[in-house]
Amino acid sequence: MSPPDANTFFAAAVTGGCRGLMSKLGELLKLNKTMKMVLLVVAVLSAVMVIMLWRYYQLRSVGQDARYKAPMHHYSAGEKKMIRGKFKKALKEYETAREMLEKIPGINLDQDFYYGIVLNSIGTIYLRIGIYGQGRDTVKRKEDLGKYPDKIRRAQSYFERSIKIYRTWLAAHRPPEEEVRKIKASRVGMDPDKIELRPFERYERALSVALCNLGMARRYLGDTQAALKIYREALEIWPENRPAQNNLETLEVDLGLRPPPPEPEKDDERGEKLLDRQYRFC
Repeated sequence: MSPPDANTFFAAAVTGGCRGLMSKLGELLKLNKTMKMVLLVVAVLSAVMVIMLWRYYQLRSVGQDARYKAPMHHYSAGEKKMIRGKFKKALKEYETAREMLEKIPGINLDQDFYYGIVLNSIGTIYLRIGIYGQGRDTVKRKEDLGKYPDKIRRAQSYFERSIKIYRTWLAAHRPPEEEVRKIKASRVGMDPDKIELRPFERYERALSVALCNLGMARRYLGDTQAALKIYREALEIWPENRPAQNNLETLEVDLGLRPPPPEPEKDDERGEKLLDRQYRFC
């Protein structure tokens, strides 16, 4: 007989604990008032501990580490605020997530996937502010885009930290090239939405995204040749990175390396009226 899984075990524990509590509550009626209160508090705390322990193992059983739940909750809140254009509030959520991750014992921040994601998101906020400004300082003319290079350089530092995390992990854990080819060959003809990514693929895509954003930072700091190189590397790692593809093609048009498209790009998918509609954040 196979051993019960974590969910079954703790469900039984919770059920048994509740029955025991009901029995104990009956006995409380025979005790004095002070003892009743003491035992009641102990009983409630015990029930809470059992439920929390069950929740912890439930998260572990589906492949999640319970220690990440709180910081990534703040990260998700930051994503929602950034989509709504509330950059200052989004940055606060991202910074909270970063600080919480840095306080978790036992994780290697030099290779941590989620830490890299949070750093990249913080960089994205500073990049947006550096390019478009914010509040009363919002840029209103195309020629003023990238008016705040100090913010863009700050964004660049976050992208570089994120990139270093992904490169370090991939250098240590990426499978040999022959194994990677076999994995890709086994998926030929499969629906892309049904493909379960391996850990190394998740790191590669995250690396490609961070490189795309770094390329955008370099472009607005005036180093277009570095931006070209970075965009191309992002696409070598993940060819389906559409923002990187778009940004590379747009920069090549700006530099006269390819003819312009027949029609101008539309506003971005959120309907923002961007002064520079051609470049995309990753």
